[in-house]
Amino acid sequence: MSERIRPIWAEENDTGVASAWEIPDMAGNRRDEATEPAPEMPSVEEIERMQAEARAEAAREGRREGYEKGFAEGRQAGLDQGQAEIKRRAGELQALLDSLQAPAAEMDAEVEQGLAELALAVARQVIRREIVTQPGEIVGVVREAVAELPLDNREVRLRVHPDDAAVLRDAGVEGEWRIVEDPSVNRGGCLVDSGASHVDARLETRIANVAASLLGDGRDGDTAAEGGADPAGEADDD
Repeated sequence: MSERIRPIWAEENDTGVASAWEIPDMAGNRRDEATEPAPEMPSVEEIERMQAEARAEAAREGRREGYEKGFAEGRQAGLDQGQAEIKRRAGELQALLDSLQAPAAEMDAEVEQGLAELALAVARQVIRREIVTQPGEIVGVVREAVAELPLDNREVRLRVHPDDAAVLRDAGVEGEWRIVEDPSVNRGGCLVDSGASHVDARLETRIANVAASLLGDGRDGDTAAEGGADPAGEADDD
């Protein structure tokens, strides 16, 4: 035969010379993979530092939450205490008036009127002093005045003295009703408007109502005029 049989594993290069087949080098890829750097683990100092930062952050968050909770609870406790003090003083005043009314029928009319006027004068001084020492009383006055409005009233406007307006805002009342600063309204009182409804809870009006029950309707105008002066200003002069 003229043709020679070639081995199947032999290949010829461009020159016609056969080259031997070799097993591929697989170890090279493994060596390349082994040379990749392993991820660096944090040191003990870094771990301790991260733990300390986490504890400090948790402590700050705990203090902040504790402060906010304590402030809210303290504020509510102060409002509750103020309301209780208002009711107590109102009870004392009512007891004084009741004690004067009981024997009044047996007294001479002139003596009865003199005692009633004395009681009102004492009441005015007590109220004026309380306005200065217990400014939070305006919160109770406002809530009682609003409670007299019809239930279907939604938009309520409060006209109060600027100093009382600041107290009401601190108590969170402005979120419920609209506060209007009115210097003509004496401290300790308010005017409430809601649609066609109106409540006069000014200090001089409340004193006039008490005077009317003791002295008769003929003294209403005089008593209201006497109470028209700024009670806070008179108390400051004492």
